[in-house]
Amino acid sequence: MTLTSIEWAKYYDNIIWIENSPWELRNRLLIPISPPHAINNINRIEVKEALSRTSALLAYWTDNWNSEQSQWWWTVCNNKNYAIENIQNPTGRRAIRKGLENCSINQIEPERFAELTYKIFFKSLLSYNVPETKIMSYQKYQETIIKQSNYAGFEMWGAFVESELASYATCLVIDNVALFGSTKSDPEFHKYYPNNALFYHLTKHYLGERGILYVTNGPRTLLHSTTINDFLIKMGYRRAYSRLNIELSNKAKLLFNSGIGRAIQKLKFLKSILPNHFSKLNGFMNLVDISKTF
Repeated sequence: MTLTSIEWAKYYDNIIWIENSPWELRNRLLIPISPPHAINNINRIEVKEALSRTSALLAYWTDNWNSEQSQWWWTVCNNKNYAIENIQNPTGRRAIRKGLENCSINQIEPERFAELTYKIFFKSLLSYNVPETKIMSYQKYQETIIKQSNYAGFEMWGAFVESELASYATCLVIDNVALFGSTKSDPEFHKYYPNNALFYHLTKHYLGERGILYVTNGPRTLLHSTTINDFLIKMGYRRAYSRLNIELSNKAKLLFNSGIGRAIQKLKFLKSILPNHFSKLNGFMNLVDISKTF
């Protein structure tokens, strides 16, 4: 048995309750804690009221889980017989075998996790053009990890090449689903295929050994370009299509409806000057555009 989202919300800060359902306020976005298969009949009036009493710019949620093909999906694996021989992509199979030959996969204790992962975490954010001054300090990172580890269902894993950490992943197990959180790797170790070994081990562990309903890294990524979803498809995952719903705050409506957002998007030089802000704006505009296809 795993915690329900309502039980898990008791451990977490920044919870907004909408009709007895816990939502998280993250980066000025309101997002339900419950995984998408458990979301039905969200009351938009209640969502609007929640927007008005918080600093959120918009709320978005997924429903009509695992339905007809659309522009919104989550990348998931729910194959209870998940194994190398059942993965169709030959490149994926080869990479997993190489990774398992070179790497050992272990769960990491919270006290060691920050020390082992901070260097990889720091380098990864720099690669996404996040200014060094905007990256949290080691002390803050360590405090965050320790705090998260107090939440039931929060688990930390690593792929090691001999004694060196090559890649890591955090997972939240909630409502009988395993949600990948932060997943990063050290490029210097990519030749050992640690990501393939890590994701394979975790997928097999949660689906086979723990009887989890499905494993997912979340919805399609809109903030920055990434190869993670294509990587997971090669690893035997699939797209679970669903419907995207959004509700905009008054400020967000002004940004979208006035044309200001579109005008800023055309100023490509801002991407190099304000990469993080430009990425967030693109993500917001894409989110609204996708929601209008339903």
